[in-house]
Formats: sequence, C-alpha cells, structure tokens
Amino acid sequence: VGSSLASKGGPRRPSQMSGLGCTSAPLASGLGAASLTACVAGHASRRRRRGGVGSMAHKSNISEQLEASAAASQLAMVDEKIGVLLMNIGTPASTETHDVRDYLARFLGDDRVIDIEPKWLKFVILQILLGVRPQKSAEAYKAIWDESRGSPLQFHTEDLVTDLQQKLGDQFVVRHCFQYSAPFTTNIIREFTKDGIDNVILVPMFPQYASSTVGTCLQEAYEVGAKMYCTPCFSVVPPFYNTPQFLHAQTEEIAKVVGPHGCNVDHTLFSFHGLPVEQCSKTHSGGTKCGPDCAERITRTNKNCYHGQCHETARRLAAGLGLKEGQWSVAFQSRLTLRNTVKWIGPYTDEALAELAKSGVRRLALAAPSFAIDCLETLEELSITGEEQFKEAGGEELMVVPCINTSEQWVTGLSQLVKLQAPAWQATADAAAAAAADPSAPGHCPVSGRFGIWRQGHEHKHNEPMESTATSKQAKTIEFEALAVPW
Repeated sequence: VGSSLASKGGPRRPSQMSGLGCTSAPLASGLGAASLTACVAGHASRRRRRGGVGSMAHKSNISEQLEASAAASQLAMVDEKIGVLLMNIGTPASTETHDVRDYLARFLGDDRVIDIEPKWLKFVILQILLGVRPQKSAEAYKAIWDESRGSPLQFHTEDLVTDLQQKLGDQFVVRHCFQYSAPFTTNIIREFTKDGIDNVILVPMFPQYASSTVGTCLQEAYEVGAKMYCTPCFSVVPPFYNTPQFLHAQTEEIAKVVGPHGCNVDHTLFSFHGLPVEQCSKTHSGGTKCGPDCAERITRTNKNCYHGQCHETARRLAAGLGLKEGQWSVAFQSRLTLRNTVKWIGPYTDEALAELAKSGVRRLALAAPSFAIDCLETLEELSITGEEQFKEAGGEELMVVPCINTSEQWVTGLSQLVKLQAPAWQATADAAAAAAADPSAPGHCPVSGRFGIWRQGHEHKHNEPMESTATSKQAKTIEFEALAVPW
C-alpha cells in the first residue's frame, strides 16, 4: 500500500478523497450492522478505484452489499412497535339513568367543558343539570342504542380500530380510549407501556380544535405520561379539518346524498357542535375575540378558533361539492345553557331548520362535519329530533349524511395522517426499505451519508470501465453532485 501511495504522489488528504467511499454514515442510531456494511462497501470502493488486486471480484456484489446496508436499518427496528391511540369523549355504559348520570357527571364536571367561576357556582349549576338532564338523555340514548352492539360511538370506534390496524400493518398497535367512560385514557396508556410500546401517536378524533375536546384529551394523556416512571414519547395528529384526507372522505359521503353540485336537494346545511363564544375567544391571540370576522377567514390570530375552523371546513366542503353561494349555510347544535345565561356561537341548528323550511326548502341535506363518528348528537339530535323540527315547520324531507365512520376513504386517509406523525426512526427505516425496493428512490447513501439517488448512482458507477484515479475521482464527484437532491 505504501509503495502504491508513494507512486501516486503520497497519501491523499481527507479532503481529496472521493465522497463515495471515504466515510461511513449509519442510517439510524444503534444500527451497527448498517455502519459495518457501509464500511465494507467503502473499503471495496477504494480498492476498486486504486485498481488493486480483487477489485473486479468485488464489482459484482457491491450492489448487494449496499442493499443489505439499507435493509439493516429496517431489520434493526423490526421489534419496535408504534402505538396509535384513537381518543374520544365517551358514552354511557348503558341507557339506564344511573349510568347516564355517572357519565354526565364526569363529562360536565370537566373544567374544560364547563369553565364557570367561582367553583361554588359551577357546583350549583352542575347539581341542577344532573337533577334533570340524565332522564332526558337516557331516553335519547335508548332511541339509538343497538340491541346487540350497544352504543353507536362505541362500536363504530371499535370497527375503526380494526380497519385502521389492518391498513397500518403489524408495525403499529391501534387502540382506543374515552375521556369519560371505559376504556379510560389512563388505563390504555399504561397498557401500551406494559406491552413495551414507548412511542404512542395520539389521535383526538375531532376535526376542529376545541379546549373541551382536543384540549381535554391531550391534557389527560400528558398528565398520565408525566406521572409514569418511564414517560412515554407522544406525538399528536393535530386537528385535521383542512387536510385532504378528511375533506376527501367527508366530501365523498356528502356527495352521495346531495348529488353533483347539490342537484338532489334544495339546500345543504352544515351543522357543527356548538361552543360558548367565550371559549372560542380564549383561543385567540393578539387581543382579538371571536366574532363575525371568524366566519370569513382564518388568520394568524384566530387560527385555533373553533368557530373559524368550522366555517373554513364548510367553505372547503362546499367548494369540493361544487355548491354555489346560497346553496349552503352553517349552523351550530347542542348548546347547553340555563335560561340563555351563556352566549353560544350561532346561528342555532334547531332554529335554522325551522327557518329553512319556512323559506321554502322542502328537501334539505344535513351534514355534521365536526363529528368523525356517529353518536347521540348525529343519530338522535339531528336524525330524529331534527327531522321532527324540520317537518313541523313545513319541510318535507331531511336527509342526514352519515359520518365518515369507517368509510374506506377515511380509513386510508387516517392511516396517512398517522404515518405523518410516526417517529423519525420509522421514517428512516421506511426510506431505507423504499430505496432497497426502488433503485430510483432518493435517500441517504450508506457510504457517503449524502442525500441522492444513491443506488442508481452506485450501480451505474460499478458497471463503468476502469479509469485513472484522478479522472475517476473528478467524474464521480461531478456525477454524484448531479444526483444529489437538497433535503
């Protein structure tokens, strides 16, 4: 080796060495096998460039060595599972009044749901509500309860877990939890840890952000994790109201009812769950408050405003459905207040149903894009009570659009949203696997550590005629720079 280097003018400095064989860059932390393979490939590459004995013997298997190094990153992580936790509010254990009261006590007792000060006033209001509301709610649950499967929210969620698990594959473990009923968030997070799953993707099943939905679910998960000796690593699927995955799935379901450009109905009403105006204002920044401007556009100061996100959802859905101005409108349902003491965002759905019927709308489509899964609010409040209100005011047919539930489009879209939040090492493993399967796929070269179409580049170089060292080095540097793509 010494005589060979001397004949070429002495040893080359590191800066002079070709970027295609001088370094070893591991594909992911702890992947010794990948680094070792890269080193072997690097040595073989240097021997070939120097024209030493055995260079031709290595020429035929360089591609296999590089492919093995890419696959090593995936194999090293094969036992690592990623938890996926679908989060929702919950449902009573049965339609019995005492079960409904227990559920409502936990639900309405949450300070993010009813944030009344001072505390004694909230306690008084809560006792009043729990004295009269459970009986009425129990009757409503009985109207939608399935004889064999029970609560629609429960079994639709279970079905979604099954379908999403199948779509994501064995690398993920999909489970669900409820905030105010079993299975509780605390128990499921501890189950993940017990099963050795440290990375968990939290998926609040609410398209738009609200402190009383997304906020309370995430708070519970964070607090549970913070108290554990080995704190899990959480990543979160953020509110997805403006994502193509959600909008495409929702548009597909609505289009089945309204037809092209809404030709099957006289009008389309988008009904969202209601919220106190004050809770919407608390999400604003820059001293602004929730008002009519939120219905016009999303800005930097109201980007987390539930009211604004709902209107943005409706605008995008209307555009996707080909609805013109005047063919659709927005309303808010499920307001909860004593003698109108708390101002809620409006207009109210029950009032809008009556007004539309009186204005001459006979066939009305009613969609609920703030609910990803059918529940009491969609199946009873809209489909049963809402239909009665619409017909009493003179309407003829109210067609309630089912939620996206477990539609094929939504299961596919949700799997994509989940994968976007997968830990970085999973993305690295996926990229390596893709590069191994597709020679034209860009990725990090296991030899140089640079980003580019490395397999295609190496295969091309390994099949080219032998050249002089200086010419080869210059040509290879130019070629790889041409292949390299900025990250």
